[in-house]
Amino acid sequence: MTVRESVFINEQEIPAENEFDANDLRSVHFVIYASINRVVQQEVFDTDTGRVMRPRKSETRSLPIGTVRIVPFPHAPHPVKGGRYLADELVNLEELDEETKQALEVVEQGGKDRKTSLHDGEEVYMKLGRLAVLKEFRGRGIAGQLIRRAVEWMKANPRYFSPSVKERGFEALGIDPERDARMMPKWRGLFCVHAQVSAIGVWKRAGFVVDEEMGRWWEEGIEHVGMFQRVDVKA
Repeated sequence: MTVRESVFINEQEIPAENEFDANDLRSVHFVIYASINRVVQQEVFDTDTGRVMRPRKSETRSLPIGTVRIVPFPHAPHPVKGGRYLADELVNLEELDEETKQALEVVEQGGKDRKTSLHDGEEVYMKLGRLAVLKEFRGRGIAGQLIRRAVEWMKANPRYFSPSVKERGFEALGIDPERDARMMPKWRGLFCVHAQVSAIGVWKRAGFVVDEEMGRWWEEGIEHVGMFQRVDVKA
């Protein structure tokens, strides 16, 4: 949260109440640290002999410098082209063209997402987001490290977020847990990200592809695009 406050709130001027959301509580967060060494006491010399009377002291501390999160399904519908969102709420509905409005109504009534170039509108996916690196540490490949680590962790733990039939109480309702477990949604390796336009290159280098059909929209006044990546996961 310290990193996100520095980058999103202080640097990009996103309101704090919009930056920290309900998804934080259900996400897995990754943080990368740097070991920072600083001198806390300078050495003292004898002015006559040059001998060190008091040695220099330094300390090393771990500083959080970057972060990213994985948000599990379910997700809100894909943003609409040209939409402007504040705190995940569409605020310019009246400015959208009729075709976009109708497509939005269909999604709301049908309960399914709209199809895009890289998503069929139904498959569950993991959403990567809140990628942030402190300004003084950018240009060193740290964002890429964070993305790759999150992807590799999810590949190694593909059922981490899968809902449990037993935990949801289906057994108490007399439902066969073996049969209904097969009906529960399962993640099959699809990742999505709502990327700031300025960060498209970072996500591309990590293996993500721009979904052209999703178009562009604005979140907190910043232009975004949708990007996807599919990875192989354990059966």
